[in-house]
Amino acid sequence: MALLRQVGVPQSTFSFLITNFPSTAFAKHTRFAEAIHEVKEMGYDPSKTVFVNAIHVLLSMSRPKLESKLELYKRWGWSKDVALLAFKRHPNCMLLSHEKITKAMDFLVNKMGCSSTDIARNPKVICFSLEKRIMPRCSVVQILIAKGLVKNNLSPSTFIGPCESNFLDRFVIKFQDGVPELQNVYKGKDGSFGC
Repeated sequence: MALLRQVGVPQSTFSFLITNFPSTAFAKHTRFAEAIHEVKEMGYDPSKTVFVNAIHVLLSMSRPKLESKLELYKRWGWSKDVALLAFKRHPNCMLLSHEKITKAMDFLVNKMGCSSTDIARNPKVICFSLEKRIMPRCSVVQILIAKGLVKNNLSPSTFIGPCESNFLDRFVIKFQDGVPELQNVYKGKDGSFGC
């Protein structure tokens, strides 16, 4: 607690750490101090909850494991700086398995034609379920693009990121009169998950 207070972490953020990542709060003192220093060096704001989330991620994985994730993202066109920027925006993207990262990036980059850099700006999109969220939403958006109803250069975060009700309002209900099949496509009833 003293270490976190020294760097300006408010009580609410400390409470968030204890509630969500209790094991992190009981890490070895020296390792915890190193993680705080590292996260500060990356430019995280200690007053934000993402500060302690980043500490949790660093303490959850070994240095070689983190480096291997950075290498994997590099294969998808991210420089080390871009990968670190993605980590800064959504630290949990480094906790994903190699398989999950590869499948999500392959689908979004190779099948959907999304920009790898665009994904790095909003890495939360690859954290969602490929089968339950990413693919069904991509199916809907591809139909809308094909019909000229939405721009073909939509950032994946605009349709993968929003909560269910927002997505339905913006991409399904809004167009249901002109494209009545969208509801079935989204629910996967027409077998179009492959996009």
